[in-house]
Amino acid sequence: MAVSIDEVDLCPPLAVLSRAARQALARAAREVTFEEGERLVPLLRPPRRYLIVMEGLAGMVCVTLTGVERILYVFHPCEIIGSRVLLKESSEAPYEIVAMGKVRALLIPEVDFMAVVRDHPEVLIAVTAVFSMRLAKLTDRLMAAMSIDVPVRLCKLLLDFADTEGEPSAGPVPLTHPLTHEVMAQIIGASRPHTSTVLGDLERNGVVQRQSEKGLLVYPSRLEEIVSRGSFKPE
Repeated sequence: MAVSIDEVDLCPPLAVLSRAARQALARAAREVTFEEGERLVPLLRPPRRYLIVMEGLAGMVCVTLTGVERILYVFHPCEIIGSRVLLKESSEAPYEIVAMGKVRALLIPEVDFMAVVRDHPEVLIAVTAVFSMRLAKLTDRLMAAMSIDVPVRLCKLLLDFADTEGEPSAGPVPLTHPLTHEVMAQIIGASRPHTSTVLGDLERNGVVQRQSEKGLLVYPSRLEEIVSRGSFKPE
Protein backbone atom coordinates (compact mmCIF):
# COMPACT_ATOMS: atom_id res chain seq x y z
CA MET A 1 0.00 0.00 0.00
CA ALA A 2 1.34 3.43 -0.96
CA VAL A 3 2.38 5.64 1.95
CA SER A 4 1.66 9.36 2.09
CA ILE A 5 4.02 11.97 3.45
CA ASP A 6 1.40 12.68 6.14
CA GLU A 7 2.15 9.27 7.69
CA VAL A 8 5.87 10.06 7.85
CA ASP A 9 5.07 13.44 9.41
CA LEU A 10 3.41 11.68 12.36
CA CYS A 11 6.86 10.55 13.53
CA PRO A 12 8.37 13.58 15.36
CA PRO A 13 12.06 12.83 14.59
CA LEU A 14 11.22 12.61 10.88
CA ALA A 15 8.70 15.46 10.75
CA VAL A 16 11.50 18.02 11.16
CA LEU A 17 13.35 16.79 8.06
CA SER A 18 13.14 18.57 4.72
CA ARG A 19 10.03 17.91 2.66
CA ALA A 20 12.16 16.24 -0.02
CA ALA A 21 13.61 13.82 2.55
CA ARG A 22 10.16 13.00 3.95
CA GLN A 23 8.78 12.42 0.46
CA ALA A 24 11.68 10.07 -0.31
CA LEU A 25 10.97 8.09 2.87
CA ALA A 26 7.27 7.88 1.99
CA ARG A 27 8.10 6.55 -1.49
CA ALA A 28 10.44 3.93 0.00
CA ALA A 29 7.95 2.75 2.63
CA ARG A 30 5.03 0.37 2.49
CA GLU A 31 2.40 -0.41 5.09
CA VAL A 32 2.46 -3.75 6.91
CA THR A 33 0.49 -5.25 9.78
CA PHE A 34 1.41 -7.75 12.47
CA GLU A 35 -0.98 -9.78 14.59
CA GLU A 36 -0.58 -10.28 18.33
CA GLY A 37 2.40 -12.51 19.06
CA GLU A 38 3.91 -12.07 15.60
CA ARG A 39 7.59 -11.14 15.53
CA LEU A 40 8.49 -7.78 14.06
CA VAL A 41 12.15 -8.60 14.66
CA PRO A 42 13.00 -12.28 15.26
CA LEU A 43 15.99 -13.20 17.38
CA LEU A 44 17.74 -15.14 14.63
CA ARG A 45 18.41 -13.72 11.17
CA PRO A 46 16.24 -10.62 11.47
CA PRO A 47 15.21 -9.08 8.12
CA ARG A 48 17.32 -6.13 7.00
CA ARG A 49 14.61 -3.50 7.32
CA TYR A 50 13.38 -0.54 9.33
CA LEU A 51 9.92 -0.31 10.86
CA ILE A 52 8.04 2.77 12.04
CA VAL A 53 5.25 1.79 14.42
CA MET A 54 2.05 3.65 13.52
CA GLU A 55 -0.58 1.87 15.62
CA GLY A 56 -0.39 -0.62 18.47
CA LEU A 57 2.42 -1.66 20.78
CA ALA A 58 5.42 -3.95 20.32
CA GLY A 59 7.54 -5.38 23.11
CA MET A 60 11.25 -6.13 23.20
CA VAL A 61 11.27 -9.45 25.02
CA CYS A 62 13.65 -11.90 26.59
CA VAL A 63 13.29 -15.09 28.58
CA THR A 64 14.88 -15.19 32.04
CA LEU A 65 16.90 -18.13 33.37
CA THR A 66 13.77 -19.29 35.19
CA GLY A 67 11.81 -19.40 31.93
CA VAL A 68 9.76 -16.25 32.56
CA GLU A 69 9.15 -13.95 29.60
CA ARG A 70 10.14 -10.36 30.34
CA ILE A 71 9.30 -7.23 28.33
CA LEU A 72 12.34 -4.97 28.46
CA TYR A 73 10.97 -2.11 26.38
CA VAL A 74 7.66 -1.16 24.78
CA PHE A 75 7.63 0.48 21.36
CA HIS A 76 4.83 3.04 21.07
CA PRO A 77 3.36 4.56 17.90
CA CYS A 78 5.86 6.75 15.99
CA GLU A 79 8.89 4.85 17.32
CA ILE A 80 11.45 3.52 14.85
CA ILE A 81 12.74 -0.07 14.98
CA GLY A 82 15.98 -1.12 13.32
CA SER A 83 19.02 -0.38 15.49
CA ARG A 84 20.35 -3.88 14.79
CA VAL A 85 20.41 -3.01 11.09
CA LEU A 86 22.03 0.41 11.36
CA LEU A 87 24.47 -0.05 14.24
CA LYS A 88 27.33 -2.54 14.19
CA GLU A 89 26.80 -3.18 17.91
CA SER A 90 23.37 -2.71 19.49
CA SER A 91 22.25 -3.64 22.99
CA GLU A 92 18.92 -4.61 21.39
CA ALA A 93 20.59 -7.43 19.44
CA PRO A 94 20.02 -10.22 22.03
CA TYR A 95 16.26 -9.65 22.06
CA GLU A 96 13.34 -10.10 19.71
CA ILE A 97 10.49 -7.65 19.17
CA VAL A 98 6.95 -9.02 19.30
CA ALA A 99 3.54 -7.46 18.61
CA MET A 100 1.61 -7.02 21.88
CA GLY A 101 -1.62 -6.70 19.89
CA LYS A 102 -2.35 -5.78 16.30
CA VAL A 103 0.39 -3.48 15.02
CA ARG A 104 0.38 -1.32 11.91
CA ALA A 105 3.78 -0.14 10.75
CA LEU A 106 5.66 1.39 7.85
CA LEU A 107 8.37 -0.88 6.46
CA ILE A 108 11.46 0.39 4.65
CA PRO A 109 13.94 -2.22 3.35
CA GLU A 110 17.56 -1.46 4.22
CA VAL A 111 18.60 -1.05 0.58
CA ASP A 112 15.86 1.53 -0.01
CA PHE A 113 16.63 3.32 3.26
CA MET A 114 20.30 3.67 2.29
CA ALA A 115 19.27 5.00 -1.12
CA VAL A 116 17.28 7.72 0.66
CA VAL A 117 20.25 8.44 2.94
CA ARG A 118 22.59 8.93 -0.03
CA ASP A 119 20.39 11.77 -1.28
CA HIS A 120 19.35 13.03 2.16
CA PRO A 121 22.09 12.46 4.79
CA GLU A 122 20.01 14.23 7.45
CA VAL A 123 17.80 11.13 7.58
CA LEU A 124 20.71 9.04 8.85
CA ILE A 125 21.56 11.66 11.49
CA ALA A 126 17.96 11.77 12.73
CA VAL A 127 17.51 7.99 12.92
CA THR A 128 20.90 7.45 14.56
CA ALA A 129 19.98 10.00 17.23
CA VAL A 130 16.70 8.17 17.88
CA PHE A 131 18.48 4.84 18.31
CA SER A 132 21.18 6.32 20.55
CA MET A 133 18.61 7.86 22.91
CA ARG A 134 16.60 4.65 23.08
CA LEU A 135 19.64 2.47 23.77
CA ALA A 136 20.60 4.82 26.61
CA LYS A 137 17.05 4.57 27.96
CA LEU A 138 17.17 0.77 27.70
CA THR A 139 20.41 0.69 29.70
CA ASP A 140 18.83 2.89 32.38
CA ARG A 141 15.81 0.58 32.61
CA LEU A 142 17.95 -2.52 32.94
CA MET A 143 19.87 -0.86 35.76
CA ALA A 144 16.64 0.31 37.40
CA ALA A 145 15.23 -3.22 37.31
CA MET A 146 18.07 -4.31 39.57
CA SER A 147 18.06 -1.37 41.97
CA ILE A 148 14.54 0.12 42.21
CA ASP A 149 11.66 -1.39 44.19
CA VAL A 150 8.68 -2.88 42.34
CA PRO A 151 6.16 -0.16 43.39
CA VAL A 152 8.41 2.58 42.00
CA ARG A 153 8.98 0.64 38.76
CA LEU A 154 5.23 0.20 38.40
CA CYS A 155 4.60 3.91 39.01
CA LYS A 156 7.21 4.79 36.37
CA LEU A 157 5.50 2.46 33.89
CA LEU A 158 2.06 3.94 34.56
CA LEU A 159 3.51 7.44 34.23
CA ASP A 160 5.00 6.52 30.84
CA PHE A 161 1.57 5.35 29.66
CA ALA A 162 -0.49 8.17 31.22
CA ASP A 163 -2.52 9.99 28.57
CA THR A 164 -1.44 13.54 29.38
CA GLU A 165 -0.84 14.58 25.74
CA GLY A 166 2.51 16.00 26.75
CA GLU A 167 1.01 18.33 29.34
CA PRO A 168 1.30 18.04 33.14
CA SER A 169 -1.89 16.74 34.70
CA ALA A 170 -3.09 16.14 38.24
CA GLY A 171 -5.49 13.51 36.91
CA PRO A 172 -7.17 11.24 36.89
CA VAL A 173 -6.33 10.33 33.29
CA PRO A 174 -6.58 7.04 31.37
CA LEU A 175 -3.66 5.15 29.88
CA THR A 176 -2.81 5.62 26.22
CA HIS A 177 -3.06 1.83 25.81
CA PRO A 178 -4.72 -0.72 28.12
CA LEU A 179 -2.29 -2.87 30.10
CA THR A 180 -3.24 -6.15 31.73
CA HIS A 181 -1.73 -7.11 35.08
CA GLU A 182 0.25 -9.81 33.27
CA VAL A 183 1.78 -7.34 30.82
CA MET A 184 2.61 -4.88 33.61
CA ALA A 185 4.33 -7.70 35.49
CA GLN A 186 6.35 -8.67 32.41
CA ILE A 187 7.50 -5.10 31.88
CA ILE A 188 8.52 -4.32 35.46
CA GLY A 189 10.02 -7.75 36.13
CA ALA A 190 7.69 -8.85 38.92
CA SER A 191 5.20 -11.66 39.45
CA ARG A 192 1.60 -11.08 38.43
CA PRO A 193 0.24 -11.55 42.00
CA HIS A 194 2.76 -9.07 43.40
CA THR A 195 1.90 -6.57 40.66
CA SER A 196 -1.81 -6.88 41.47
CA THR A 197 -1.07 -6.38 45.18
CA VAL A 198 0.92 -3.21 44.48
CA LEU A 199 -1.88 -1.88 42.25
CA GLY A 200 -4.29 -2.43 45.13
CA ASP A 201 -1.97 -0.52 47.48
CA LEU A 202 -1.71 2.33 44.96
CA GLU A 203 -5.50 2.48 44.65
CA ARG A 204 -6.01 2.59 48.42
CA ASN A 205 -3.54 5.47 48.56
CA GLY A 206 -5.32 7.45 45.84
CA VAL A 207 -2.64 7.03 43.16
CA VAL A 208 -4.72 4.99 40.70
CA GLN A 209 -8.40 4.25 40.18
CA ARG A 210 -9.22 0.83 38.77
CA GLN A 211 -13.01 0.91 38.46
CA SER A 212 -13.98 3.23 35.60
CA GLU A 213 -15.53 3.13 32.13
CA LYS A 214 -12.12 4.08 30.69
CA GLY A 215 -10.28 1.29 32.46
CA LEU A 216 -7.41 2.09 34.78
CA LEU A 217 -7.12 5.79 35.66
CA VAL A 218 -3.95 7.29 37.13
CA TYR A 219 -2.95 10.50 38.87
CA PRO A 220 0.27 11.62 37.10
CA SER A 221 1.30 14.16 39.75
CA ARG A 222 1.10 11.49 42.48
CA LEU A 223 2.98 8.99 40.32
CA GLU A 224 5.69 11.59 39.69
CA GLU A 225 5.99 12.21 43.42
CA ILE A 226 6.61 8.51 44.11
CA VAL A 227 9.09 8.16 41.24
CA SER A 228 10.98 11.28 42.34
CA ARG A 229 11.07 10.09 45.95
CA GLY A 230 12.21 6.63 44.87
CA SER A 231 10.02 4.83 47.38
CA PHE A 232 6.41 4.01 48.18
CA LYS A 233 5.07 3.11 51.61
CA PRO A 234 1.35 2.27 51.55
CA GLU A 235 -0.71 3.77 54.36
